[in-house]
Amino acid sequence: MEDIEESYSFYEEDGQQPAAQTAVWKVLIVDDDIEVHRATRSSLAEFTFQGRGLMLLFATSAAEARKLIVEHGDTAVILLDVVMEDDLAGLNFAKYVREDLKNRFVRILLRTGQPGIAPEKSVIVNYDINGFLEKSDLTVQKLYSAIITCLRSYRDITELETANIVMKTEFKMRIEAERKMAEQAQQAAIGLAILQIIHGAKNILNALKGGKYIIESALKNDNLDLIKKGWDVTKIGIARMEELTCGLLDLSRFDRIETKPHSLNALVGEILDTCRNSQSCSGISNVEIVADMDDSLPEAMFDYKAIHTALMNLICNAVDTCRDKVYNSGARGKVAIKTYLNGDGCTCMEVADNGCGIGPEDMENIFKLFYTTKHSKGNGLGLSITKKIIEEHGGRLDIDSELGRGTKFTIVLHKDRRHKLNNNDKKENHNG
Repeated sequence: MEDIEESYSFYEEDGQQPAAQTAVWKVLIVDDDIEVHRATRSSLAEFTFQGRGLMLLFATSAAEARKLIVEHGDTAVILLDVVMEDDLAGLNFAKYVREDLKNRFVRILLRTGQPGIAPEKSVIVNYDINGFLEKSDLTVQKLYSAIITCLRSYRDITELETANIVMKTEFKMRIEAERKMAEQAQQAAIGLAILQIIHGAKNILNALKGGKYIIESALKNDNLDLIKKGWDVTKIGIARMEELTCGLLDLSRFDRIETKPHSLNALVGEILDTCRNSQSCSGISNVEIVADMDDSLPEAMFDYKAIHTALMNLICNAVDTCRDKVYNSGARGKVAIKTYLNGDGCTCMEVADNGCGIGPEDMENIFKLFYTTKHSKGNGLGLSITKKIIEEHGGRLDIDSELGRGTKFTIVLHKDRRHKLNNNDKKENHNG
Protein backbone atom coordinates (compact mmCIF):
# COMPACT_ATOMS: atom_id res chain seq x y z
CA MET A 1 0.00 0.00 0.00
CA GLU A 2 1.23 3.48 -0.86
CA ASP A 3 1.24 6.10 1.87
CA ILE A 4 -0.84 8.70 0.04
CA GLU A 5 -4.36 9.91 0.82
CA GLU A 6 -5.87 8.33 -2.30
CA SER A 7 -4.52 4.93 -1.28
CA TYR A 8 -5.99 5.19 2.21
CA SER A 9 -3.04 6.16 4.38
CA PHE A 10 -5.03 7.69 7.23
CA TYR A 11 -2.84 10.36 8.82
CA GLU A 12 -4.31 13.50 10.37
CA GLU A 13 -5.97 15.90 7.97
CA ASP A 14 -3.24 18.55 8.34
CA GLY A 15 -0.89 16.38 6.25
CA GLN A 16 1.81 16.13 8.92
CA GLN A 17 3.49 12.84 9.67
CA PRO A 18 2.09 11.12 12.75
CA ALA A 19 4.03 11.07 15.98
CA ALA A 20 5.88 8.00 17.14
CA GLN A 21 3.54 5.23 18.18
CA THR A 22 2.75 5.45 21.87
CA ALA A 23 -0.31 3.20 22.04
CA VAL A 24 -2.59 1.07 19.90
CA TRP A 25 -6.20 0.99 18.81
CA LYS A 26 -7.85 -2.23 19.93
CA VAL A 27 -9.99 -3.94 17.30
CA LEU A 28 -11.96 -7.09 18.14
CA ILE A 29 -12.68 -9.48 15.22
CA VAL A 30 -15.54 -11.84 16.00
CA ASP A 31 -16.12 -14.52 13.34
CA ASP A 32 -16.38 -18.30 13.31
CA ASP A 33 -14.43 -18.50 10.04
CA ILE A 34 -10.67 -18.80 10.64
CA GLU A 35 -9.96 -17.67 7.09
CA VAL A 36 -11.71 -14.38 7.81
CA HIS A 37 -9.36 -13.87 10.75
CA ARG A 38 -6.31 -14.51 8.57
CA ALA A 39 -7.51 -12.22 5.80
CA THR A 40 -8.31 -9.45 8.25
CA ARG A 41 -4.90 -9.74 9.94
CA SER A 42 -3.20 -9.53 6.56
CA SER A 43 -5.30 -6.60 5.33
CA LEU A 44 -4.70 -4.50 8.45
CA ALA A 45 -1.04 -5.35 8.97
CA GLU A 46 0.20 -1.88 7.95
CA PHE A 47 -2.70 0.14 9.31
CA THR A 48 -1.93 3.28 11.34
CA PHE A 49 -4.02 6.21 12.46
CA GLN A 50 -2.67 9.21 14.38
CA GLY A 51 0.61 7.37 14.81
CA ARG A 52 -1.05 4.41 16.48
CA GLY A 53 -1.26 0.92 15.08
CA LEU A 54 -3.80 -1.77 15.77
CA MET A 55 -3.97 -4.46 18.42
CA LEU A 56 -6.15 -7.18 16.91
CA LEU A 57 -8.17 -9.41 19.21
CA PHE A 58 -9.76 -12.57 17.76
CA ALA A 59 -12.81 -14.54 18.85
CA THR A 60 -14.45 -17.44 16.96
CA SER A 61 -17.73 -17.25 18.88
CA ALA A 62 -19.94 -14.80 20.70
CA ALA A 63 -19.06 -16.55 23.99
CA GLU A 64 -15.33 -15.92 23.42
CA ALA A 65 -16.09 -12.35 22.39
CA ARG A 66 -17.92 -11.70 25.65
CA LYS A 67 -14.81 -12.65 27.64
CA LEU A 68 -12.53 -10.51 25.49
CA ILE A 69 -14.70 -7.39 25.57
CA VAL A 70 -14.85 -7.60 29.36
CA GLU A 71 -11.06 -7.94 29.58
CA HIS A 72 -10.51 -5.16 27.03
CA GLY A 73 -13.08 -2.53 27.88
CA ASP A 74 -11.14 0.08 25.87
CA THR A 75 -11.72 -1.72 22.58
CA ALA A 76 -12.37 0.87 19.89
CA VAL A 77 -13.94 -1.20 17.07
CA ILE A 78 -15.67 -4.57 16.82
CA LEU A 79 -15.83 -6.35 13.45
CA LEU A 80 -18.76 -8.65 14.13
CA ASP A 81 -20.18 -11.61 12.25
CA VAL A 82 -23.89 -12.24 12.69
CA VAL A 83 -24.29 -16.02 12.26
CA MET A 84 -22.04 -18.05 14.57
CA GLU A 85 -23.33 -20.34 17.33
CA ASP A 86 -26.78 -19.50 16.04
CA ASP A 87 -28.37 -17.14 13.55
CA LEU A 88 -28.54 -14.25 16.00
CA ALA A 89 -25.34 -14.83 18.00
CA GLY A 90 -23.69 -11.65 16.68
CA LEU A 91 -26.74 -9.47 17.25
CA ASN A 92 -27.19 -10.83 20.77
CA PHE A 93 -23.53 -10.07 21.46
CA ALA A 94 -24.03 -6.48 20.26
CA LYS A 95 -27.03 -6.20 22.57
CA TYR A 96 -24.93 -7.56 25.44
CA VAL A 97 -22.23 -4.93 24.83
CA ARG A 98 -24.69 -2.03 24.73
CA GLU A 99 -27.24 -3.05 27.36
CA ASP A 100 -25.41 -5.31 29.82
CA LEU A 101 -21.95 -3.74 29.73
CA LYS A 102 -23.35 -0.24 29.11
CA ASN A 103 -20.52 0.30 26.62
CA ARG A 104 -21.65 3.11 24.34
CA PHE A 105 -18.15 4.00 23.17
CA VAL A 106 -17.01 1.01 21.12
CA ARG A 107 -17.98 1.20 17.44
CA ILE A 108 -19.61 -1.98 16.10
CA LEU A 109 -19.34 -2.97 12.43
CA LEU A 110 -21.43 -5.91 11.31
CA ARG A 111 -19.63 -8.02 8.71
CA THR A 112 -21.86 -10.77 7.40
CA GLY A 113 -22.06 -13.12 4.48
CA GLN A 114 -25.82 -13.59 4.94
CA PRO A 115 -27.35 -10.09 4.87
CA GLY A 116 -30.84 -11.47 4.51
CA ILE A 117 -30.76 -12.75 8.09
CA ALA A 118 -30.00 -9.28 9.47
CA PRO A 119 -31.33 -6.53 7.19
CA GLU A 120 -29.12 -3.44 7.42
CA LYS A 121 -31.83 -0.90 8.25
CA SER A 122 -33.47 -2.81 11.09
CA VAL A 123 -30.12 -3.86 12.57
CA ILE A 124 -28.71 -0.33 12.76
CA VAL A 125 -31.94 1.00 14.27
CA ASN A 126 -32.64 -1.78 16.77
CA TYR A 127 -29.15 -2.83 17.88
CA ASP A 128 -27.11 0.41 17.99
CA ILE A 129 -24.83 -0.77 15.21
CA ASN A 130 -22.49 1.77 13.60
CA GLY A 131 -21.92 0.16 10.20
CA PHE A 132 -22.88 -2.74 7.97
CA LEU A 133 -20.49 -4.57 5.65
CA GLU A 134 -21.25 -7.47 3.31
CA LYS A 135 -18.39 -9.93 3.01
CA SER A 136 -19.14 -10.59 -0.65
CA ASP A 137 -18.65 -6.94 -1.52
CA LEU A 138 -15.91 -6.07 0.98
CA THR A 139 -12.58 -4.76 -0.32
CA VAL A 140 -9.50 -3.68 1.59
CA GLN A 141 -10.26 -0.07 0.78
CA LYS A 142 -13.84 -0.35 2.08
CA LEU A 143 -12.56 -2.07 5.23
CA TYR A 144 -10.01 0.71 5.74
CA SER A 145 -12.64 3.39 5.21
CA ALA A 146 -15.08 1.78 7.63
CA ILE A 147 -12.47 1.28 10.36
CA ILE A 148 -11.03 4.78 10.05
CA THR A 149 -14.53 6.26 10.26
CA CYS A 150 -15.22 4.23 13.40
CA LEU A 151 -11.88 5.20 14.97
CA ARG A 152 -12.52 8.88 14.38
CA SER A 153 -15.95 8.52 15.93
CA TYR A 154 -14.53 6.55 18.87
CA ARG A 155 -11.81 9.17 19.36
CA ASP A 156 -14.29 12.04 19.37
CA ILE A 157 -16.71 10.30 21.72
CA THR A 158 -14.02 9.33 24.23
CA GLU A 159 -12.48 12.82 24.13
CA LEU A 160 -15.89 14.35 24.77
CA GLU A 161 -16.46 11.93 27.62
CA THR A 162 -13.08 12.77 29.12
CA ALA A 163 -13.84 16.47 28.84
CA ASN A 164 -17.25 15.85 30.39
CA ILE A 165 -15.69 14.00 33.32
CA VAL A 166 -13.18 16.82 33.81
CA MET A 167 -15.98 19.41 33.71
CA LYS A 168 -18.06 17.41 36.18
CA THR A 169 -15.08 17.07 38.49
CA GLU A 170 -14.29 20.77 38.26
CA PHE A 171 -17.95 21.61 38.81
CA LYS A 172 -18.12 19.42 41.91
CA MET A 173 -14.90 20.96 43.19
CA ARG A 174 -16.26 24.45 42.59
CA ILE A 175 -19.56 23.63 44.29
CA GLU A 176 -17.67 22.16 47.24
CA ALA A 177 -15.39 25.21 47.41
CA GLU A 178 -18.40 27.54 47.31
CA ARG A 179 -20.12 25.46 49.99
CA LYS A 180 -17.06 25.70 52.22
CA MET A 181 -16.79 29.43 51.58
CA ALA A 182 -20.47 29.85 52.43
CA GLU A 183 -20.00 27.83 55.63
CA GLN A 184 -16.97 29.90 56.55
CA ALA A 185 -18.84 33.12 55.82
CA GLN A 186 -21.79 31.89 57.86
CA GLN A 187 -19.53 30.91 60.74
CA ALA A 188 -17.78 34.27 60.54
CA ALA A 189 -21.15 36.04 60.52
CA ILE A 190 -22.32 34.00 63.50
CA GLY A 191 -19.08 34.74 65.32
CA LEU A 192 -19.40 38.45 64.56
CA ALA A 193 -23.03 38.43 65.65
CA ILE A 194 -22.11 36.77 68.94
CA LEU A 195 -19.35 39.31 69.53
CA GLN A 196 -21.73 42.16 68.80
CA ILE A 197 -24.39 40.70 71.10
CA ILE A 198 -21.80 40.31 73.83
CA HIS A 199 -20.59 43.87 73.21
CA GLY A 200 -24.14 45.24 73.43
CA ALA A 201 -24.90 43.20 76.51
CA LYS A 202 -21.63 44.30 78.10
CA ASN A 203 -22.50 47.97 77.60
CA ILE A 204 -25.91 47.38 79.16
CA LEU A 205 -24.30 45.49 82.02
CA ASN A 206 -21.98 48.42 82.66
CA ALA A 207 -25.01 50.71 82.91
CA LEU A 208 -26.66 48.29 85.35
CA LYS A 209 -23.45 48.12 87.39
CA GLY A 210 -23.35 51.92 87.48
CA GLY A 211 -26.92 52.03 88.79
CA LYS A 212 -26.13 49.31 91.31
CA TYR A 213 -23.08 51.25 92.56
CA ILE A 214 -25.11 54.45 92.99
CA ILE A 215 -27.89 52.62 94.83
CA GLU A 216 -25.45 50.82 97.14
CA SER A 217 -23.68 54.07 97.94
CA ALA A 218 -27.03 55.76 98.58
CA LEU A 219 -28.16 52.95 100.89
CA LYS A 220 -25.03 53.29 102.98
CA ASN A 221 -25.68 57.02 103.44
CA ASP A 222 -29.46 56.62 103.60
CA ASN A 223 -29.73 59.12 100.72
CA LEU A 224 -33.17 58.79 99.07
CA ASP A 225 -32.43 61.25 96.27
CA LEU A 226 -29.30 59.32 95.32
CA ILE A 227 -31.30 56.06 95.38
CA LYS A 228 -33.77 57.55 92.87
CA LYS A 229 -30.88 58.63 90.66
CA GLY A 230 -29.39 55.14 90.77
CA TRP A 231 -32.77 53.60 90.01
CA ASP A 232 -33.17 55.86 86.96
CA VAL A 233 -29.82 54.63 85.63
CA THR A 234 -30.81 51.04 86.35
CA LYS A 235 -34.16 51.44 84.55
CA ILE A 236 -32.36 52.64 81.41
CA GLY A 237 -30.18 49.53 81.47
CA ILE A 238 -33.19 47.25 81.99
CA ALA A 239 -35.07 48.93 79.12
CA ARG A 240 -32.12 48.52 76.80
CA MET A 241 -31.77 44.86 77.78
CA GLU A 242 -35.48 44.34 77.06
CA GLU A 243 -35.07 46.03 73.69
CA LEU A 244 -32.08 43.85 72.78
CA THR A 245 -33.83 40.66 73.90
CA CYS A 246 -37.03 41.48 72.01
CA GLY A 247 -35.04 42.33 68.89
CA LEU A 248 -33.21 39.02 68.97
CA LEU A 249 -36.49 37.17 69.50
CA ASP A 250 -38.07 39.01 66.56
CA LEU A 251 -35.09 38.14 64.38
CA SER A 252 -35.66 34.42 64.95
CA ARG A 253 -39.47 34.56 65.13
CA PHE A 254 -40.20 35.65 61.57
CA ASP A 255 -38.54 32.78 59.72
CA ARG A 256 -41.98 31.47 58.81
CA ILE A 257 -44.81 33.90 58.24
CA GLU A 258 -48.52 33.08 58.25
CA THR A 259 -50.39 35.23 55.74
CA LYS A 260 -54.07 36.09 55.92
CA PRO A 261 -56.15 38.88 54.34
CA HIS A 262 -55.88 42.10 56.38
CA SER A 263 -56.55 45.80 55.97
CA LEU A 264 -53.28 47.65 55.78
CA ASN A 265 -54.98 50.95 56.59
CA ALA A 266 -56.41 49.45 59.79
CA LEU A 267 -52.93 48.27 60.77
CA VAL A 268 -51.44 51.72 60.17
CA GLY A 269 -54.23 53.31 62.19
CA GLU A 270 -53.59 50.96 65.09
CA ILE A 271 -49.87 51.78 65.07
CA LEU A 272 -50.57 55.53 64.95
CA ASP A 273 -52.88 55.26 67.97
CA THR A 274 -50.19 53.35 69.82
CA CYS A 275 -47.51 55.93 69.00
CA ARG A 276 -49.67 58.90 69.89
CA ASN A 277 -51.03 57.48 73.14
CA SER A 278 -47.98 55.79 74.62
CA GLN A 279 -44.24 56.10 74.97
CA SER A 280 -43.51 53.49 72.26
CA CYS A 281 -41.49 56.06 70.33
CA SER A 282 -39.23 58.34 72.31
CA GLY A 283 -39.63 62.08 71.79
CA ILE A 284 -43.08 61.69 70.26
CA SER A 285 -44.33 65.03 71.61
CA ASN A 286 -41.76 66.91 69.54
CA VAL A 287 -42.64 65.16 66.26
CA GLU A 288 -45.75 65.54 64.09
CA ILE A 289 -47.05 62.28 62.62
CA VAL A 290 -49.42 62.50 59.65
CA ALA A 291 -51.04 59.81 57.51
CA ASP A 292 -52.35 59.75 53.96
CA MET A 293 -54.13 56.44 53.46
CA ASP A 294 -55.83 55.31 50.26
CA ASP A 295 -59.43 54.50 51.25
CA SER A 296 -59.82 52.25 48.18
CA LEU A 297 -56.86 50.09 49.16
CA PRO A 298 -57.96 46.42 49.03
CA GLU A 299 -57.08 43.86 51.64
CA ALA A 300 -53.67 42.31 51.23
CA MET A 301 -52.21 38.99 52.27
CA PHE A 302 -49.67 39.43 55.05
CA ASP A 303 -48.67 38.29 58.50
CA TYR A 304 -50.30 40.90 60.74
CA LYS A 305 -47.86 40.68 63.63
CA ALA A 306 -44.81 40.66 61.35
CA ILE A 307 -45.85 43.69 59.29
CA HIS A 308 -46.88 45.45 62.52
CA THR A 309 -43.33 44.94 63.81
CA ALA A 310 -41.80 46.12 60.51
CA LEU A 311 -43.89 49.31 60.36
CA MET A 312 -43.37 50.08 64.04
CA ASN A 313 -39.60 49.80 63.53
CA LEU A 314 -39.69 52.22 60.60
CA ILE A 315 -41.94 54.74 62.36
CA CYS A 316 -39.96 54.70 65.59
CA ASN A 317 -36.70 55.11 63.65
CA ALA A 318 -38.24 58.05 61.79
CA VAL A 319 -39.40 59.65 65.05
CA ASP A 320 -35.95 59.18 66.62
CA THR A 321 -34.12 60.81 63.69
CA CYS A 322 -36.59 63.72 63.75
CA ARG A 323 -36.08 64.08 67.48
CA ASP A 324 -32.32 64.35 66.91
CA LYS A 325 -32.91 67.08 64.33
CA VAL A 326 -35.22 68.92 66.73
CA TYR A 327 -32.55 68.71 69.42
CA ASN A 328 -29.80 70.02 67.13
CA SER A 329 -31.65 72.72 65.17
CA GLY A 330 -34.92 73.42 66.95
CA ALA A 331 -36.91 72.71 63.76
CA ARG A 332 -40.13 70.73 64.07
CA GLY A 333 -39.90 67.09 63.08
CA LYS A 334 -42.43 65.44 60.83
CA VAL A 335 -43.16 61.82 59.91
CA ALA A 336 -45.49 61.12 56.98
CA ILE A 337 -47.07 57.71 56.45
CA LYS A 338 -48.73 56.85 53.15
CA THR A 339 -50.51 53.79 51.71
CA TYR A 340 -51.35 53.28 48.05
CA LEU A 341 -51.34 50.95 45.03
CA ASN A 342 -48.54 51.67 42.56
CA GLY A 343 -48.79 51.43 38.78
CA ASP A 344 -48.03 47.69 38.88
CA GLY A 345 -50.87 47.02 41.31
CA CYS A 346 -48.52 46.40 44.24
CA THR A 347 -49.50 47.41 47.77
CA CYS A 348 -47.12 50.11 49.00
CA MET A 349 -46.45 51.79 52.34
CA GLU A 350 -44.20 54.81 52.78
CA VAL A 351 -42.65 56.11 55.97
CA ALA A 352 -40.95 59.45 55.28
CA ASP A 353 -39.31 61.87 57.70
CA ASN A 354 -37.56 65.24 57.57
CA GLY A 355 -34.87 64.13 59.97
CA CYS A 356 -31.11 63.96 59.72
CA GLY A 357 -30.93 61.63 56.72
CA ILE A 358 -28.40 58.88 56.11
CA GLY A 359 -24.89 59.40 54.76
CA PRO A 360 -23.45 57.38 51.84
CA GLU A 361 -21.06 55.50 54.12
CA ASP A 362 -23.97 54.37 56.32
CA MET A 363 -26.29 53.62 53.38
CA GLU A 364 -24.11 50.69 52.32
CA ASN A 365 -24.43 49.04 55.74
CA ILE A 366 -27.83 50.22 56.97
CA PHE A 367 -29.47 46.77 56.69
CA LYS A 368 -26.57 44.80 58.15
CA LEU A 369 -27.22 42.99 61.39
CA PHE A 370 -26.15 45.03 64.47
CA TYR A 371 -25.14 48.02 62.36
CA THR A 372 -26.52 51.22 63.88
CA THR A 373 -26.15 54.97 63.42
CA LYS A 374 -27.59 55.61 66.89
CA HIS A 375 -24.42 54.56 68.68
CA SER A 376 -25.29 53.63 72.25
CA LYS A 377 -28.99 54.41 71.70
CA GLY A 378 -29.60 51.57 69.22
CA ASN A 379 -28.81 47.87 68.83
CA GLY A 380 -28.74 47.61 65.03
CA LEU A 381 -31.55 45.06 64.82
CA GLY A 382 -34.60 47.08 63.74
CA LEU A 383 -33.88 47.57 60.03
CA SER A 384 -32.42 44.06 59.68
CA ILE A 385 -35.61 42.61 61.14
CA THR A 386 -37.80 44.85 58.97
CA LYS A 387 -36.00 43.91 55.75
CA LYS A 388 -36.19 40.24 56.63
CA ILE A 389 -39.93 40.44 57.28
CA ILE A 390 -40.62 42.16 53.95
CA GLU A 391 -38.49 39.69 52.01
CA GLU A 392 -40.24 36.77 53.75
CA HIS A 393 -43.44 38.21 52.27
CA GLY A 394 -41.86 38.17 48.80
CA GLY A 395 -41.69 41.97 48.77
CA ARG A 396 -38.93 44.53 48.94
CA LEU A 397 -37.86 47.43 51.12
CA ASP A 398 -36.64 50.52 49.24
CA ILE A 399 -34.81 53.46 50.78
CA ASP A 400 -34.26 57.01 49.56
CA SER A 401 -32.30 59.35 51.80
CA GLU A 402 -30.41 62.62 51.65
CA LEU A 403 -28.14 63.73 54.44
CA GLY A 404 -29.67 66.66 56.32
CA ARG A 405 -33.03 66.46 54.50
CA GLY A 406 -34.60 63.20 55.60
CA THR A 407 -35.30 59.58 54.67
CA LYS A 408 -38.11 57.69 52.98
CA PHE A 409 -38.62 53.94 53.35
CA THR A 410 -41.05 52.19 50.98
CA ILE A 411 -42.45 48.73 51.58
CA VAL A 412 -43.63 47.06 48.37
CA LEU A 413 -45.75 43.90 48.58
CA HIS A 414 -45.81 42.44 45.09
CA LYS A 415 -49.14 41.87 43.39
CA ASP A 416 -48.10 38.46 42.03
CA ARG A 417 -47.07 37.36 45.50
CA ARG A 418 -50.42 38.54 46.88
CA HIS A 419 -52.34 36.61 44.26
CA LYS A 420 -50.27 33.49 44.82
CA LEU A 421 -50.80 33.68 48.57
CA ASN A 422 -54.51 34.27 48.02
CA ASN A 423 -54.78 31.20 45.77
CA ASN A 424 -52.89 29.05 48.26
CA ASP A 425 -55.20 30.28 51.00
CA LYS A 426 -58.24 29.27 48.93
CA LYS A 427 -56.76 25.83 48.30
CA GLU A 428 -56.13 25.35 52.01
CA ASN A 429 -59.71 26.37 52.78
CA HIS A 430 -61.02 24.04 50.09
CA ASN A 431 -58.90 21.13 51.32
CA GLY A 432 -60.02 21.81 54.84
